Amino acid sequence: MSPDDASRDDLSSLTASAARHHAQGRLAEAVTAYTDALRLNRRNPALLYGFGLVLRDLGQMDGAATCFEAAFAIDPRFADAADSLGTLRAGQGRFEAAEACHRAALAHSADRATFWNNLANALSRQGRAAAALAAWQRAVLLDPALPEGLSNLGGGVRDAERLDEAERAHRRALRLMPGEPQANNNFGHALQARLRPAEAARWFRRALALDPGYAAALCNLGLAVQRLGDGGLADRLYGRALRVCPDLPLARFNRGLLRLERGEPAEGWAGYGWRFASGQAGGARQPRLLAWRGEDLVGKRLLIWGEQGVGDTILFSSLCAEAIAHARSVVIETDRRLVPLFARSFPGALVRPQSPDAVTVPDCDLHTPIGSLARVFRRDLSAFAGSAGGWLVPDPARVAVWRERVAALGPGLRVGIGWRSALMTESRRAAYSRLDQWGALFAVPGVVFVNLQYGACEAERVAAEDRFGVTIHRWDDLDLTDDFDGTASLMATLDLVIAPATAVGELAAALGVPVWRFGGRDWTQLGTAVRPWFPAQRLFRPRGGEDVQGVLNRMAAQLSRRPI
Repeated sequence: MSPDDASRDDLSSLTASAARHHAQGRLAEAVTAYTDALRLNRRNPALLYGFGLVLRDLGQMDGAATCFEAAFAIDPRFADAADSLGTLRAGQGRFEAAEACHRAALAHSADRATFWNNLANALSRQGRAAAALAAWQRAVLLDPALPEGLSNLGGGVRDAERLDEAERAHRRALRLMPGEPQANNNFGHALQARLRPAEAARWFRRALALDPGYAAALCNLGLAVQRLGDGGLADRLYGRALRVCPDLPLARFNRGLLRLERGEPAEGWAGYGWRFASGQAGGARQPRLLAWRGEDLVGKRLLIWGEQGVGDTILFSSLCAEAIAHARSVVIETDRRLVPLFARSFPGALVRPQSPDAVTVPDCDLHTPIGSLARVFRRDLSAFAGSAGGWLVPDPARVAVWRERVAALGPGLRVGIGWRSALMTESRRAAYSRLDQWGALFAVPGVVFVNLQYGACEAERVAAEDRFGVTIHRWDDLDLTDDFDGTASLMATLDLVIAPATAVGELAAALGVPVWRFGGRDWTQLGTAVRPWFPAQRLFRPRGGEDVQGVLNRMAAQLSRRPI
């Protein structure tokens, strides 16, 4: 036997030994065998890849990445090396790099379902939901029995509010891997999105029976039992999740909202601070400024930036005046539609449109999202003493114009109405109403109804007018979606606004207009029977099994009795 033949035999033996040790979980022996084999052939991509897999399993991610990179550099057709490197980069939070690796793998193996699934995961973590969903669909098309692909696809279509599809995908995944904790948890999550918390809780418990330390399932079960009315158990489950994973953002956020619901603001605001990390409030801005944590603002220039929806921004704007009183100067960056209204209402601040991508803010020293003002200025319920609503100031000239136009509608109680969010999804529908459920209210005599519902609602309005023989007044020259200053001026002339939890009611209440709000209890009540932000606002909540129709009928009875 020649020396070359002996060397090849040694290499073959070492390679087989390394693979065998790895498969048996004997990682130290696998490292030794791979090291010896690589001494014989340092540029063997298969050896480098195998060694990288062992180092990955040992938690030596930098070494594993070096091996995967080297294997792919030596053989650019080595798709598995590129894909594994992508998965490793995703685990490090480097999702753009992960995407590039997975695309490189797919360039040579476009028929590999697992590669498409991994690409989708990287896209999803970048917030590119539509692209991720398309990639998961491609993965499942290539391999209809790929369990992780089905489970991930279910999550993707659930987030897109295609809840029937989500449920079907998760059921298929469960048939393929009934003993997999994540599949059970994900199916429960799909049911939770359909507002079926009792059913969801059963699947979360199955996931926990398979893996008692599954922090995400503990958190999800906590939310399910909270929705079923057991706040004490929910609190304990969030606590268990955080003992397993102390920085699990969703558990901290959910527990924070639970504490706020129970009227424990100091503890609640701490959890509410995790809203961005938990994915419950979109992306946080990252200005190149120190974050304000409540320290003395004397001599400091503070940036307050808008977040979440317009309704939340209006609610928390009730705290801006206090920040202005404490700081040297304040800049408020908010939705462009709120700029004229906020500029008039907060003359002590510079108000300008928000710049979500801006990182340099030269005219400020500190920054805070507007929702974080509460942890400083509303640490207990006594801090709401004296709140009476009416901190926003409409344009007096436009109010005068609208007063004439509304007066021209004739005598009667002038009531503005909104009935739903512009974003109607299956999971949100229960919180709102349909206009065809307002018959009892429309039958109350002596009422002039004014439309305040934004978004595409013309067909609903016309259908209700035809069905109930009522006129719901509106003006084509007022854009209720984009002209908040004009809408505020119209609202200021009304006697009452009736709306669910949308920006319509928040804006009216912040102007000091009487508001009747219908819907379930939420955290903004802070454990009270009212909403401390708007103590004059009347809340109409369902009673024992009562549906939205029943609540609206009860409001109609109250309206017919007057006074407001």
